[in-house]
Amino acid sequence: MTDSTNEKNIQETEDFGAMLEQSLNQANFKLKKGDVVEGKIVSINDSIINISLGLKQDVFAEVGDYLNDGKFEYAIGDTIKGFIVKMSDQEIIISKSLNASHGNKKLLKEAFDKKIPVKGKVTQTVKGGFSVEVLGIRGFCPISQIGFAPSSDMTAYIGNTYDFEIIEFERNNIILSRKAFAQKTNDDKRTKRLEEIEIGNIIDGKVARLASFGAFIDIDGIEGLLHISEFSWERIEKPEDMLHIGDEVQVQVIRREGDKVSLSMRAIQTNPMTAAIEEIHEGDIVNCKILRHEKFGSFVEIKPGVEGLIPLSLMSSRRIKHPSDVLELDSTVEAKIVRVDKATQKISLSIRDLEPNPWESIEHLYQENQEVEGTIESVNAHGAFIKLSEGIVGLLPKSKIARAQLKLSPKSIGTTLAVKITQIDLDNRRISLEPLNMPEWDESKAPAPREQKDHREQRDSKPRRERKSFEPKSDKEEEWKKYNSSYQGVPEDNPFSKL
Repeated sequence: MTDSTNEKNIQETEDFGAMLEQSLNQANFKLKKGDVVEGKIVSINDSIINISLGLKQDVFAEVGDYLNDGKFEYAIGDTIKGFIVKMSDQEIIISKSLNASHGNKKLLKEAFDKKIPVKGKVTQTVKGGFSVEVLGIRGFCPISQIGFAPSSDMTAYIGNTYDFEIIEFERNNIILSRKAFAQKTNDDKRTKRLEEIEIGNIIDGKVARLASFGAFIDIDGIEGLLHISEFSWERIEKPEDMLHIGDEVQVQVIRREGDKVSLSMRAIQTNPMTAAIEEIHEGDIVNCKILRHEKFGSFVEIKPGVEGLIPLSLMSSRRIKHPSDVLELDSTVEAKIVRVDKATQKISLSIRDLEPNPWESIEHLYQENQEVEGTIESVNAHGAFIKLSEGIVGLLPKSKIARAQLKLSPKSIGTTLAVKITQIDLDNRRISLEPLNMPEWDESKAPAPREQKDHREQRDSKPRRERKSFEPKSDKEEEWKKYNSSYQGVPEDNPFSKL
């Protein structure tokens, strides 16, 4: 490479350096005392913060000026904001708020216009608030603006220096607010903290307040909701049964929508159901607590955090309409484990299996063609269900009721009726009945069957009514209903399905 080429490269480097310095100087000319600037922290020592604004001069701030309730909450690499209180060719000094060493009333007016906080010292109490000295000038802070929850002892503020925001500025009337400054500081802090929170984070927090549906947890200035269902795998009736205001808790972030954060303690606990599924076996007899009733059965607590279902059909050998007919909430009952599904972590239990089974001795109690008396339990589209003895119910079909010209209706429930047993089906545990003195079947009186075509045309001529859809109470209970139905294995149109 020739000497001329080297000289040209050196010249270009010097020119670029000069241009860069000129650019930085021009940027400096645009800045003036009182301007708000923002930069990244380069270093911190006991008293000084070194900040980078991308300018030629060094930029400094005092650590004591950025304390929040006596704590310094910044670290190297954080962004820090302040306004210029001193500027020279060698350095720029920035501050979070104005104080007496920074200027006069003109600067105070500029602080009002630009919403720059100022430092003020509370000197005395006056009617309705406090007298505050700011930059050697007297200002007034109403008692409602001294803080979020003003102390009842007004003298506690005298002699203290705080950051204030000027909310009104007239020639002889300067109104200050410490509350407005604190709110803005909290909002900035909250925004920054929200940006750091991600779903799955495990965070330490403190119980800020309780509600009927859960607890609000303070996580570094942000309140997240801990719903009562997320307290524990165990069933909690009231939040105060487990938590109190001021308690320190560890929670996991499970949802975040905008500034709303949902938390869970249960998510970081071991699921007791996982261990229980391995320990509990079909055929085990357990004591369980009745938690809640549904139309299809009752949910019970087998052990803390472990729930199972007693289906309606397995509650008793007799017919019942609702779980509350035989079971009381919060009572303890003995039941048999009849099904454990590890895939879905569901447990089914039976009380009926622990009761004496009258069908085991049915051959000694009843025979076909035997005349008996029973109590009418229900009358529906299939006929009349008649209780012959405890746990033994027979069906008097609708067709035989019509042939015998019996007048049975729901009003007949509870009355006694004499009938004859026509069939005993031991395998399916069914008893068929007919009235006494049943008339012979006369085929000539039987109605002529409808033609299939007419039936189809009649059916098609009417618009199909749309089925109404109802929202299930919860996904979990809907899954239980499907699970229960699949286990029963009895068609809905079977007239004995309720026996």
